[in-house]
Amino acid sequence: MANAYFNNISEFIDEFTKTDAYAPNLYGGIIWGMEFAFHGKFFRVTRDQSADDETYALICRKFHKPTMHYIEVYRLPREYYVPFNPTPDVYLGLYDDVNDLLDHCIIDEKTHREIIPSEKTRITSLD
Repeated sequence: MANAYFNNISEFIDEFTKTDAYAPNLYGGIIWGMEFAFHGKFFRVTRDQSADDETYALICRKFHKPTMHYIEVYRLPREYYVPFNPTPDVYLGLYDDVNDLLDHCIIDEKTHREIIPSEKTRITSLD
């Protein structure tokens, strides 16, 4: 794989879906989100709800989903993380689970399953 963070797509799936009951805090030992660059554009994939409740309800309606928690993918305005309130127009999708994300999130005609190991992808942060 092109990225130093994961040796293969199975490792990405394991790291993105695991939970650690013995973690010292909520975020210890698991991946909640990832920022990456692909074809000069920057994106965030996260298991956390990024928008406030009212905006999140709009985002769920945009993708014809009931209001509940999903894996989110949205475009970032720049390479480094600047706190901002995501609006529905920057969202690429809401996904039920990691396999739905990998198979149905499409950026520049490539699925996320193809993007993660691509030589053209640069993972900029994990949290």
